[in-house]
Amino acid sequence: MDPRILFEDTHLVVVSKPAGLLSQGEKTGDPNLVDWCRAHFGRNYVGLVHRLDRFTSGLMVVAKRSKSAERLTNALRDGELVRVYHAILEGRLAAAADWRHHLRKDPATNTTSVVRAGAAGAKEASLHVRPIESKSVRGVALTLAEFRLETGRSHQIRVQSAAMGHPLLGDTKYGARQGELGLSRPALHSAHLEFPHPMTKETLRFDDPLPADLAAILDG
Repeated sequence: MDPRILFEDTHLVVVSKPAGLLSQGEKTGDPNLVDWCRAHFGRNYVGLVHRLDRFTSGLMVVAKRSKSAERLTNALRDGELVRVYHAILEGRLAAAADWRHHLRKDPATNTTSVVRAGAAGAKEASLHVRPIESKSVRGVALTLAEFRLETGRSHQIRVQSAAMGHPLLGDTKYGARQGELGLSRPALHSAHLEFPHPMTKETLRFDDPLPADLAAILDG
């Protein structure tokens, strides 16, 4: 369950995180990317610029030094660190759209919900979604969709998709049908990452294909 390295230099590493690996340590003590990076770097400092949910697979950039982490964090804040996700949605998504909701996270349950604007704790969430392919797999209508985040809220893609009537396949936490097509995790993958190198300013671009469990669903 180790990450796969796509790029590495003295300032950062880009990895593909497997589903099931935590981004950082928690009370369970389960394996996580930060500890893996510490062992790989041979030093304690790890600059975790962004996170993926435990069962989300795909691309992440991790800084090796504090200056790199600061500049990458600024790039994320300024919209220069572009994150594109692929997800398999239940149902047929007819057309590209911009989705905007207000979300509120409940730390006690680690869940996020759509709330009205102005509600206590509400934060605006926006993204662009585009259908890539729609098909029927063993009688189940599905859409492979691309998501471009404009904000980075907890469980954002999962919650907004469910609110629009298209929960992610396998995401029973947010309304997916139990055990549909045998997938035991939300069908979400970080597929594309693009950002300026924190030191050279060269634009780096990385793509990561769907992992085997999600590709197998679409192959029917």
